[in-house]
Amino acid sequence: MSLHGTAVTTAGAERLRAAHPQLPIADLVGAAAVEPGRPLRLLGPRGETLGVGVSDPENEVVRVWRAGEAATEGVRALDAGFFRGEIRRALGLRRTLGLADGVSAYRLLNGEGDGLSGMAVDVYGVYAVVTTLGRGLLGHARALAEAAMAVFAEAGLALRGAVLKVRLKTAGSGAGTAAEARAGADKSKDQVIGEEPPAKLIAHELGVPYEVHLRGAINVGLFSDMREHRAGLARFVRERRVLNTFAYTGALSVAAARAGASAVTSVDLAAGPLAWARENFRLSGLDPAAPRFRWETSDVFRFLEEERARGGRHDVIILDPPTVSGARATSWAQKRDYPELIAAACALLPDEGGHLWISSNTHRGPGLMKHVTAGLEAAQRAGAVLELGGLPPDFPTPAHWPAARYLEVCQLRVGPR
Repeated sequence: MSLHGTAVTTAGAERLRAAHPQLPIADLVGAAAVEPGRPLRLLGPRGETLGVGVSDPENEVVRVWRAGEAATEGVRALDAGFFRGEIRRALGLRRTLGLADGVSAYRLLNGEGDGLSGMAVDVYGVYAVVTTLGRGLLGHARALAEAAMAVFAEAGLALRGAVLKVRLKTAGSGAGTAAEARAGADKSKDQVIGEEPPAKLIAHELGVPYEVHLRGAINVGLFSDMREHRAGLARFVRERRVLNTFAYTGALSVAAARAGASAVTSVDLAAGPLAWARENFRLSGLDPAAPRFRWETSDVFRFLEEERARGGRHDVIILDPPTVSGARATSWAQKRDYPELIAAACALLPDEGGHLWISSNTHRGPGLMKHVTAGLEAAQRAGAVLELGGLPPDFPTPAHWPAARYLEVCQLRVGPR
């Protein structure tokens, strides 16, 4: 589609000159008349081109895909050539990282960090999932999928098909697992470009196989943003008793079991994800029925209370909760309830101390260390941060746009009672 020239307000011009990847929709002059997904040439007060982007009124923003007169020179339409150029640049980084090998799961294109706010492309072996943050962007998602298949072919890489998904702003997180809290999908918009992937697909992460389901729900069963943290878990769990709360499909449980944990307990509110987790164990040659593996379908808070009453102890406890959930008897919100969860987990560590693996989506609410500090105070335990990490390198983010860096993971040594 050709670009529609649209003037921006003085505030919008200032944001474009500062290379903001998003503008409030109110920064457009006559914003109400611009339909969703419309490609825009963003014009300054003298009619000069300050940026190129698309309207996303569903999320009340303009997605800025180019900022600055030099960056926008030669961009006349958001067409096949434009998207192929974006994919070529993104693929170059992933090939440098050694991820584009035809079997691995990784993020090929990460929104603002790769210059396309509101869009993401994840690769699982020879299939991709293209996700948009608004229904008005679906046409661009289709063009992006077609571009990815073309660029992979010219690079001698296999990409057989792509699934298109919409991550809705207002989608709930009802079931209470970590994955379900990372937003829902508009299933009616689950379209396929090229070859349809099988219902169950095996993708690899650093050589470890996992089952993924690319059709249907927004969450496919494996989150590539946790790759480095799953790999790093091995340093802390050998010959230790590990408790994985909000286990979902058990990727962290698999990592702990493969690293030689003496016992691994996986807890999730839903039985379905735990059955999926057992299959991931089998894919790694692990017997999920072995005595050292325990599976609990339970609300995590209830399990922690009951485990404490039983006198249960775990050397390493993994906390990877949803941002929000209404699935518990009482609703859960990370920004409100995380300190209580950390304190409850501390009660199950040995008297001499133990280890907490703690993650947080900081897009909404305070940073993770505020939760950690409040939780340790409630538990009356001292703690030492061993490591504080975030997104892996295939999830680049603009240096001047911290809102894109949503993930924090803390390795915390908890002292004696």
